[in-house]
Amino acid sequence: MPQSDYAYETEVPLLIEVMDSRSAFYRLLARLLLKPLDTEEIDQLTKADFVSQSKALKDADDNANLVEGLNDMGRGLRRQHTGTRTILATDYTMCFDGITQIEGKTASPYASVFLSKEGILYQEPRNSVYLEFLQSGVHLKSGIDLPEDHIAFELEYMAIIAERCKEALSDNRQDEAIQLIEQSCLFLEKHILSWIPQFADVALAILKTRFYQGVIKTLLGYTQFDFATLSAMKGVYCENE
Repeated sequence: MPQSDYAYETEVPLLIEVMDSRSAFYRLLARLLLKPLDTEEIDQLTKADFVSQSKALKDADDNANLVEGLNDMGRGLRRQHTGTRTILATDYTMCFDGITQIEGKTASPYASVFLSKEGILYQEPRNSVYLEFLQSGVHLKSGIDLPEDHIAFELEYMAIIAERCKEALSDNRQDEAIQLIEQSCLFLEKHILSWIPQFADVALAILKTRFYQGVIKTLLGYTQFDFATLSAMKGVYCENE
């Protein structure tokens, strides 16, 4: 490693905090994209005050998608009424369940739809993700009958690896932590960023609510931001280990 053990140790608390934050945000995105929200979840998201988070990021970061996405999510929930849940559920279903098409394309949130020549489910991208999950000891919960390359499952996997990295850092297992950083960076590049921009383009053309438009912008912005973060970590801890 290019830095001394002492330098590494002084940065461990910060790295643990970063991994904790990454895990929480990936789990949030995964939940938002897995299925429509219920009333209780909408209330909780309203209290999260994404608008304030957006303002805080605006001065510290140049990631326009992330800043605008959080702002749209927050402002999209500010004027709730008795029909909010139904409006959001309808927007989710029409877009992410593949009901609405734009120029013959749907925004079904599966890698196979955007990366395979056939443009249908259960193609090679799903098999590749399934194999990675299997090798990492990760399995979908019993009763879930969806392909592993659903964006929600890929995001959940990123959260799991972040949590494992946090545990390794906490236990001073430096080599394992470094390996998990590399694994996260590679998975993000190969299995998420390889198709999310195309998915976002179609979804944003279909979605009607400001909230879900914000979710997609946030997804795009955060995954790009996280890749830059992980790449920087690799540059410090991995390449010259």
